[in-house]
Amino acid sequence: MGTSRQILARQAALLTIGLWLATAALFLLPSMLLGVPMSASMLAGVGSTVALGIPVSALIYRVAMRFRDAAPSWRYGVTGAVALAVAIGVTLIDAYKSAWLMHLLNPEMGPERVMFRALGSLAGWVPLFALIAALYLILIHNEQLAARAREVAAAREAASRAALAAAEAERATTAARLEMLRYQLNPHFLFNTLNAISSSVVTGRADAAESMLGKLSDFLRTTLTAPASGMVAIEDELQTLADYLAIEGARLGERLNVEMNCPPELRDVPIPALLLQPLVENAIKHGVGSTSRPVVLLVDVSRDAGHVRICVADDAGGNGRASGVPGTGLGHANVRERLAAIYGAAAALDAAPTEAGYRACVRWPVGG
Repeated sequence: MGTSRQILARQAALLTIGLWLATAALFLLPSMLLGVPMSASMLAGVGSTVALGIPVSALIYRVAMRFRDAAPSWRYGVTGAVALAVAIGVTLIDAYKSAWLMHLLNPEMGPERVMFRALGSLAGWVPLFALIAALYLILIHNEQLAARAREVAAAREAASRAALAAAEAERATTAARLEMLRYQLNPHFLFNTLNAISSSVVTGRADAAESMLGKLSDFLRTTLTAPASGMVAIEDELQTLADYLAIEGARLGERLNVEMNCPPELRDVPIPALLLQPLVENAIKHGVGSTSRPVVLLVDVSRDAGHVRICVADDAGGNGRASGVPGTGLGHANVRERLAAIYGAAAALDAAPTEAGYRACVRWPVGG
């Protein structure tokens, strides 16, 4: 089976290899789609870039592991600085490598063409290595969370043999379960974002790549630095959703149209952090993703007889969802377990098809 660190290292290795193979495919995709023969210099350049990218990515991983127990500001700051330095270094190496390959395989191409390419490629390497660093940090954070969960489980077993410590053990177990549920959310949107950013870089849309990277940074900052209580204001939860939907909007374009409604008096009401994200992710995957026409995704906040009610609805139509949405089980179960752990039977999640599409509503009690 291997230790948790060995498993983490294997996950990072597979992620790195898959990422660089996907990057190589993106570089070669225009030639394959246009039917343009791939030159020897192109194949050699892409191959050598992948051969260089994998070990330098491993360097970023080692730095992230070295500072895994440091304060967040140090961990993120040092890893980010190393990722930036690696991006610059790879750009310089790529420039010299390209000059040598072009001189060897295409002597008619001058060095000024190579340096122009190097300057342009820097805008692609920086977001790519920033994403690599972010993915490593998430893997490490999840491994730490799993280790913390094992420690809590061990503490609970010991507490069961000591009646005087039973109450404290139960509180610790509940907190750990809530934290595990919050980080159980499927982060596959990261890979969609990586593909969208890489495509933007390859097609010369650096502004779009930079915008998506900024939104991804905001979303990751929220997920990794949420309050210890696990609660945030509804206004902050909606802003996190807005960052996530901005990333998806860049990928889906005009197919995704978002509306958010929240009365001013409910903006400061506390809500479990990232409670709505699985519901929105399901609407994107099973609603917007199942049709080629524009879809409106509505997030509506209201008060209902001493309860706050938030509905996530789409008008994507039936699309085979009349008997339920395949694949929403984990997301809905996650939301229900978190509501039950915090509010007991006083909170609920109701989800069902509508005439227009699908709607999922969470409801929990509030004072005042």
